[in-house]
Amino acid sequence: PDVRQAEQALVAANAQIGVAKAVYFPAISLTGLFGFASGDLSDLFLSSAQVWNYSAPLTMPIFTAGKISGNVKAAEAVQQQALLGYMQAAQNAFREVNDALADQQLTGLQLAAQDKQVASLRQYDEIARLRYDEGYTDYLTVLDAERSLFNAELSFTQTQVALHQAMIRLYKAMGGGWMQAAGQGSKQ
Repeated sequence: PDVRQAEQALVAANAQIGVAKAVYFPAISLTGLFGFASGDLSDLFLSSAQVWNYSAPLTMPIFTAGKISGNVKAAEAVQQQALLGYMQAAQNAFREVNDALADQQLTGLQLAAQDKQVASLRQYDEIARLRYDEGYTDYLTVLDAERSLFNAELSFTQTQVALHQAMIRLYKAMGGGWMQAAGQGSKQ
């Protein structure tokens, strides 16, 4: 959305340059007094000799002491500012997406490593219980295995939350809402 907003500001600034340059050209009045059609307008293309007779009111600036060119330069400066704003918004959007993708990838790798750790500690817990049941070790070893497994599972769950938050940041950086737009497109 921020890139689209900057793009539309650039389009508007480009249009303002055209408006500023249009003052260089003559203007013709197509309406008369009080908004009614000018009588000269109806006679504009009529002539008995089939030659156009132009008699509509024509206005054109003769001497403006550089006002028109100043307005054009001002519009061009605004356009340059809008262009820089657009480029900055695009770079910011790419940076946010890149950061979100990197965060998601690193969190995914961390989650995979913690998943292996949880699996190993489950196996250690089972072995500690079997050893306790057979009388080879004391119950303190079982409690230590359970505590280690619990801490690893808690850390795994926190990393899952971090991964979901990274996915949300990526969704936000990409502009969000594409699933809603896709759902609306499939209904049509």
